[in-house]
Amino acid sequence: MRRLTLLTNPDKCNLRCPLCFLNQRGKPFGMGEMPIEVAKAAIEKYAEGLSGKEPCGLREVIPSTMGEPLLYSKFAELLEYCSAKKIPLNLTTNGTFPGIWGTAAGMERLLLACSDIKVSCMGFDDPAFDEMMPGISFEPWRRNVERLLGVAHSLNAARSLCAGSATGRNIASVSLQVTLHRKLLSFAPEILRWADSVGIARIKWNLPVFISAGDRLRNEYGISGLAAREIRRELEALQAQFPRVRCEGSLFFDVHLGGGPCDLFKDEIWILPDGSEEHCPNPERRFGDSASAGATCEKCMLFNHDL
Repeated sequence: MRRLTLLTNPDKCNLRCPLCFLNQRGKPFGMGEMPIEVAKAAIEKYAEGLSGKEPCGLREVIPSTMGEPLLYSKFAELLEYCSAKKIPLNLTTNGTFPGIWGTAAGMERLLLACSDIKVSCMGFDDPAFDEMMPGISFEPWRRNVERLLGVAHSLNAARSLCAGSATGRNIASVSLQVTLHRKLLSFAPEILRWADSVGIARIKWNLPVFISAGDRLRNEYGISGLAAREIRRELEALQAQFPRVRCEGSLFFDVHLGGGPCDLFKDEIWILPDGSEEHCPNPERRFGDSASAGATCEKCMLFNHDL
């Protein structure tokens, strides 16, 4: 088992992003928070029987894919539980770093417990943040990312001086998760330059995904196949200038499902707040209309971008 995703708190967030699937569907997911016992049971199930010198059955645990995971009321307990089992978290956060997680000590805890910390980015100036990530302004978001990188730099420096101590533990990489909607395309080169200058390890350039309830948003923020190919070529050309930043994400996918079963996520399982399991990440099935064409493999929302 490669990864386990826990939908810890899909309805709890401190931002109101228009491209969020819950905003697109116009109503909450409605399952509430995941009880910590459900989270622990799922982790135990897929790591069961593997202890001692044997490798753990889980490579990492992902807290939430909707909502802000750092607002999960049991996040600290989940972090400590996974740390005790030596299972890193793979965290995607909106960059607000609420509560203790915005302190240097909180950021250090995150960096020592995670394999990667991805910070969502859907704008790169104040007007875009007001529109795309309402609830935080651009400069506070950027300062938070740079503070996180500063703590990571200090931990890495300490690790190099004190091999074998607590600071010798793995330290999370810091990445950006960029949603390349229509109004952000022109900022892509600037984002890459900034990422290189501050020490971002990786950028996931993801094309926007719209469930069936989001047609209005598709018209406003969607991008054409031609625009996607053009920005991909531009970023590939720029990559030579900034080789320290890995560029990945759905923008670079060359996938043609052809109606067959999708095996790209065969080593991943999603656990819903009530403990039920899903093996397909297609957001139309989970958050939209499970009976629609977009919920099928042939029209999977994740790979069909009118390219």
